[in-house]
Amino acid sequence: MIRPFQPEDAPDCYEVIRSCIECDASLTERLREGLLRAESPQSIQERARLFYVAVYDSGQDILGLGGLDLNEIRLLSVSPAHQGQGIGCQILRHLEAMVPPALFTDIFVYAALSAEGFYLAQGYTSRGSHEIEVLGLPMPTIFMSKLIPQSRRANFG
Repeated sequence: MIRPFQPEDAPDCYEVIRSCIECDASLTERLREGLLRAESPQSIQERARLFYVAVYDSGQDILGLGGLDLNEIRLLSVSPAHQGQGIGCQILRHLEAMVPPALFTDIFVYAALSAEGFYLAQGYTSRGSHEIEVLGLPMPTIFMSKLIPQSRRANFG
């Protein structure tokens, strides 16, 4: 079940994000260490104050989470042990449905290099490499976008 983040979800969400950072081979060791130091249950609660965060709750555990800021996917992580089971797809569809089609024609994400294939499979288009600064270190990403279906926009015209 996908539902809005609650403050008590923060420790489980932290574990999901931590395990994803540890498994991401596209990160340099220095960047990985910095991200792991910067992440905490408190940092996740802060994100949820800044933008919408949803969790995938199996009924026993939080298996994934995603975040949306207007029309930007700001966060999408699924526990490595549960990747490839459609959880990320479900979270992404949920976030996409939250984008107000009266205001935006597309959805975008600065995807980690390791996530490019996932987003391509979900209909996103690569728009080129983009390096962002995280904790004073360069982090290569791929800028990707997807048009909101015309049928969703037509309902708000």
